[in-house]
Amino acid sequence: MTVSPPRYAQLTEDLRQRITEGSFALGEKLPSEIELAAQFGVSRATLRRALSELEAEGLLARRRRVGTVVVSDRPGQSFRMAMRSFPEIMSLTRMSRLQILGSRHVPNGSSPRLQGRESATGYWLEISALRYLAGDARPVSWLVMYVDGRYAGIQPHLDEAGGAVYELLERTFDLKISRLRQSVGAGLCPEVATKLLGLSSKDPVIELDAELFCGEDLVEITCAVYDPGRFRISSDVVLGSA
Repeated sequence: MTVSPPRYAQLTEDLRQRITEGSFALGEKLPSEIELAAQFGVSRATLRRALSELEAEGLLARRRRVGTVVVSDRPGQSFRMAMRSFPEIMSLTRMSRLQILGSRHVPNGSSPRLQGRESATGYWLEISALRYLAGDARPVSWLVMYVDGRYAGIQPHLDEAGGAVYELLERTFDLKISRLRQSVGAGLCPEVATKLLGLSSKDPVIELDAELFCGEDLVEITCAVYDPGRFRISSDVVLGSA
């Protein structure tokens, strides 16, 4: 029995081929999400996942107030770190706690951290926080989270989040986070986090961005910076025989 690839994977391949063959030219702005979804007969959630895959390959870029633009006609070569299981990746939340600094509703397009992602409600719940390792009085991370406006009802209960907002979402709305996409980078400590982390704006930090999904639906976006002197990322990869 042959199992067909998921619809988003088929769409990703279709769009990739159109880009590499020139049907979508270099520098061209793609049609809107609504138009593309209708053209290919898919949901916007499926379309967004395909666009995210192509963005990760370096073919597309989402630009605020511009849209999605073709920036290359050849997929880039990049290193992608994969850990063995969702519980392992999220283990940090069990070994740490969040201190909520503030929360507010922000409209679509209000922050570059959203990278053009849009909530059907027109807004996101923005949450700023510090992360502390167990028994440590000094924060290891400063982070900003964006929760889809459909789930903004958690706002009065953020102090119950413990180590993870996504767990509060699961408890409150009886949903299950089933997929995590994350990327790791390096940069300089943002000014807003310098005093909080005890760093200067010239100090390097680890940047860890994550998107959490329930099925095809994007539920939460997290953008975190970590003090590299106190945080490491390790992976345990088992190589199969040829």
